[in-house]
Amino acid sequence: MNSTNEPDLARELLSLCVTPSRGGDGAAIVSSLGESGEHSWEALIRLAAEQGVAPLLAVRTRHLRLPVPVRERLESIYSSNSIRNLRLAAEESRISAAMTAAGLRHWPLKGPSLSERLYGDIGVRQVSDLDLLVEPANLARADALLADLGYSRHTSGAIESLSAAQELIYVRGFSPSPSSPVTSHQPPVTAFHLDLHQRLLPYVRRDPLAARVFAHGMTKENLLLYLCANQITHRFARLRYLCDVTAFLEREGASVEWDGFLSAARRMPWGPGVGLALDWAVAFAPASVPPRVLQSLRPSPLGDLLLRRSLGDGAADAASRTRLLDGPGGAYVSLGSAYLGRPTAAGIAWRMMFPSRAYVREQTGAAEDALIPAYASRLVRKIPAALRHLLKASS
Repeated sequence: MNSTNEPDLARELLSLCVTPSRGGDGAAIVSSLGESGEHSWEALIRLAAEQGVAPLLAVRTRHLRLPVPVRERLESIYSSNSIRNLRLAAEESRISAAMTAAGLRHWPLKGPSLSERLYGDIGVRQVSDLDLLVEPANLARADALLADLGYSRHTSGAIESLSAAQELIYVRGFSPSPSSPVTSHQPPVTAFHLDLHQRLLPYVRRDPLAARVFAHGMTKENLLLYLCANQITHRFARLRYLCDVTAFLEREGASVEWDGFLSAARRMPWGPGVGLALDWAVAFAPASVPPRVLQSLRPSPLGDLLLRRSLGDGAADAASRTRLLDGPGGAYVSLGSAYLGRPTAAGIAWRMMFPSRAYVREQTGAAEDALIPAYASRLVRKIPAALRHLLKASS
């Protein structure tokens, strides 16, 4: 795929994935892709998979006349994802039931249940693993319970030393039933992956959003804040999270208590990033967010400059820069999404370069006696890359 065509292709993909009535002329896009040849469809489907919206693309284009091979491929992707999500939903229910029985409060995140809530269809969201939020005070009990359920923790270290980690990774592997034939499409061993979260916001010492969920549950306002935070966490580089915010606004935006939402967003260190996430979604869900909310969450002039320079002119440009944003260039997105000039933003910048010991252990798997080399390796890799990006951007 020619890099000069990537923003246009991402723009077409986004238009096809948002609610059809809001997405422009889907038939014209399909006709244009057809005239461009099979390689354009292949590029579009590949981009959809990379952006986490391939099953959504299948559902949102069912009313359009697609070439038969394209339709069959998209429906195959949707069916496979639905089967996978049903399996994940059953496992999520098993874990949730055990935690509830043990008196452990927990909140599912990003999994198959979110697909049902946002899209009314368990098979629409691409889900790679399960995500649960637990209170840090209950981390040790949750860790022991997951071990009883067959999960092994892949984040090294004593559980008592991981209270500052944002998330811990667990895996439960299993073999298929002996009666199930093994084919090239079914590997002999598969696994469930679980991310156990203690926080919802990146690079913060205190997480006001997680505190709100612990105090009030996953209210509509908290869920919307979390969906916007997902875009910030993933540096606005994935269309999946923009589609999630748009879907929420179309289904539940009218019942959001916007004064409470705005008050919470302004207390978060990522207020401007929340505003940008909403601003992008409003382009596809008009009148879903009061203008005063968007106005109150605008970034500072410097933050706006950093965001525009890093992301380009909008979601399609950002999606075409995924590799750049996943690297050092994405650091400017994190800074632009924070309230620049406030001590909170300075703290975020510091923790981006010098994260907590628990975070380094979580990301690298380093043992306690190997943390200093792990820090050194991180700085050796990141600082030169960041300098190269800065010099390239300023030239």
